[in-house]
Amino acid sequence: MFTSCAQKLTCADFKNGEFYVPADEETPFNYKIIRKGNKQIEILLDPENKIADDFNKKAYEIIEWIDDCTYRLKYDENRMKITKNQQFINDNNGILTELIKIEGTCYYYKSTLNVNREIERIDGRICIE
Repeated sequence: MFTSCAQKLTCADFKNGEFYVPADEETPFNYKIIRKGNKQIEILLDPENKIADDFNKKAYEIIEWIDDCTYRLKYDENRMKITKNQQFINDNNGILTELIKIEGTCYYYKSTLNVNREIERIDGRICIE
């Protein structure tokens, strides 16, 4: 009989590589995430072309790693023309994302944005491809 030991993933395993965000109640589309150090590309996957062609389906982002499990995300104005909403996020110190738990090949996170001293929160998960 053979025994296998699966390596447990840690926060550091999600700092570089290709990932996906599966659609859920809060995010109606799947996303592909490509991370290299403090750079991230987020690609909205729309195989049925439900979103208008003039919608930018690719975002370039900058990650400020606070620790292995926490980072702040802002849109990269040098690599893309940002929308008013993206500028609002940048102007409010970006989106703070904290890893909550790892299950299988996915991590569950909470993302918060401080708007006029009120915290807006979105929960989700990112999985290794």
